[in-house]
Amino acid sequence: MKQNKIIGIVLGIVIIIGAMAASQSRPRSTGTPSAPAAPTGGSPTTAYTMQDVANHKDGASCWTTINGDVYDLTAWIAKHPGGEGAILSICGGDGSVAFNDQHGSNGSPARILASYKIGVLK
Repeated sequence: MKQNKIIGIVLGIVIIIGAMAASQSRPRSTGTPSAPAAPTGGSPTTAYTMQDVANHKDGASCWTTINGDVYDLTAWIAKHPGGEGAILSICGGDGSVAFNDQHGSNGSPARILASYKIGVLK
């Protein structure tokens, strides 16, 4: 009887430790902002006009074009390391010059931006 009680306690501890380990198994932050797994909107090959982009010109729905591609940056506004204003200033228009001047050929911003791509510009 005492042995069954000990087995029950050990089993309970193992279950608790397993649950704690599972909740801690999320990747640790590297300090680099992360992008969403999938943007809202169309597929990366959907074609949009500049008028389509212009209809999404504020923080509630922020689309921009950069180098011929269309991005929905709504979710990125609050995450942008340079502040919300940098993103809000390109909502509804062409953000190519602003992006290229600020980030140039830096791979990290380009990879983050790519995850927000919803289509191409017609």
